[in-house]
Amino acid sequence: MFGLTRIELMVDRVILIGLSGTGKSSLAPLVAREIGYSWMDTDQEVTERFGKPIPEIFEEFGESTFRTVEQEALRSACGRNQIVIATGGGAVLDEANWSLMRPGAVIIHLRASTEEIVNRLQTAEEKDPDDVRPLLAGDDPEQRLVDLWSRRKPLYDRADIEIETDGKTPEAIVDEIVRSVKRVRETGLVPVTSIDVPGGRSDIYAGAGISKYVAQLVRSRWREAQRVWIVTDTNIQQHWAGTFRRQLQDEGFATDVYAVEPGETSKSFRAVEGVVDWMIRGRVNRRDILIALGGGVVGDLAGFAASIVLRGINLVQIPTSLLAMVDSSVGGKTGVNHELGKNLIGAFYQPHLVIADTELLESLPDRELCAGWAEVIKHGMIERSATGSPEAGLLEALEGLGTNPCRISAQTMAKVVAWNIGIKAEVVRQDERESGLRWLLNYGHTMGHAMEAAGYRYIHGEAVGLGLRAEARLSQRLGICDADLVRRQDDLLDGAGLPGTFEGNLDLVLERMTRDKKAVNNRLTWILPVTPGTVTVRQDVPVDLVVQIAREIGAK
Repeated sequence: MFGLTRIELMVDRVILIGLSGTGKSSLAPLVAREIGYSWMDTDQEVTERFGKPIPEIFEEFGESTFRTVEQEALRSACGRNQIVIATGGGAVLDEANWSLMRPGAVIIHLRASTEEIVNRLQTAEEKDPDDVRPLLAGDDPEQRLVDLWSRRKPLYDRADIEIETDGKTPEAIVDEIVRSVKRVRETGLVPVTSIDVPGGRSDIYAGAGISKYVAQLVRSRWREAQRVWIVTDTNIQQHWAGTFRRQLQDEGFATDVYAVEPGETSKSFRAVEGVVDWMIRGRVNRRDILIALGGGVVGDLAGFAASIVLRGINLVQIPTSLLAMVDSSVGGKTGVNHELGKNLIGAFYQPHLVIADTELLESLPDRELCAGWAEVIKHGMIERSATGSPEAGLLEALEGLGTNPCRISAQTMAKVVAWNIGIKAEVVRQDERESGLRWLLNYGHTMGHAMEAAGYRYIHGEAVGLGLRAEARLSQRLGICDADLVRRQDDLLDGAGLPGTFEGNLDLVLERMTRDKKAVNNRLTWILPVTPGTVTVRQDVPVDLVVQIAREIGAK
């Protein structure tokens, strides 16, 4: 059956943040012992690497060097599972550290009053003269602490949980931490991954029922924001827009909704102009948040609008189709179509937050749900090449679902979505702007996009499914893969109810292929399967063979 033990949406790490003196170092081993995890104190790790206390590190090497080594220690800690991590008070200052901490972790902010912190630090210094906090050294440590708190509070507020420690015994605090971690784990509010690239940090959540926490997640990410703009389509507006609008308003956000017509016709400059005009006339500002609530069309359209209005505002993707959950909402590709081809105009713009709730798929028409499986199957076919993981096994797991994968439970679907997100996120981390590795994600798309754009008779996933069939046959005909791999892929596509033949004009398909974005020196780029999970990039596929395969798939 579906072997998804490696993505069970459990808590891999418990991370303690907060000002110096809030008890992180003393509580980490106690929490670890309580839940059976290992533990690490990043400050302790840094002092061991330098062989001297932190004040001497600051004095001799400066804060910048300390922060660099601190980040190395944090990276090492976050590379481990089942660990409790006590961070230094300033670890929250660097966005790269948040990308290390965020996925798979519950982040807990330990808080204490200024008087309590000063008292604890003075007591610690009396016991150990080397235990001096350099940023609090000097006259009036209480005022320095107040200043430090005011600067760092917005960062500490990003934590999943805040726990006051004043007047509590260590045992009571540990009990509160453990109960809080269990509560967060049970609700699924642990990101499956985070992508930290030059385009920004993207935190990605996937689970069954997590959309009830949309407002909470948005508020946690943007404490000072006041307004949310929701872009959706008229179909999704009937089902979900009102629910999310009320939820956001209850959290204190002013919220407006803009709906476009469903379908590819809304991926146009005119539609983008409509969205941008709506926001500008409504006095949008840089702290506002745009939520793309819908499938791939809405995600691409709203993402592009977010990237250009005021030169970029905060973006949240709430995908409502399987295809958008596993593919288009992740990775930062946005854009619209041109009359001569798909996605020829756009920008790379990372969503700051992605919330994929598989319960939203319950209102999705069967045709749309089945179409999403094309991208799922694609990920299974490219997984080993895309991630470099010898343990890859999505293709085999999908085969274990049986003949009707569209009917699996929302909980199992959440595991499928999480696995797929992990594959795509790993590719995007290494190649955000499609200069090399990210090309692998276009398996099935060279011919699939052309078949889709040749009249838009097929929705995107259906066209990609046809492209997968065609490009696997190209690979077999070139002697790159064997017939068994083609059969296995066909069986998965058939099981998902995806079309097996293309009905359309061959000349139009070929003309659309000549405008493919991945063409190099007028030569098409093909991603061709080799073995289960591995693919290769080829640009030497004979045109007459392409025509032959297209005819076999059904083009006339």
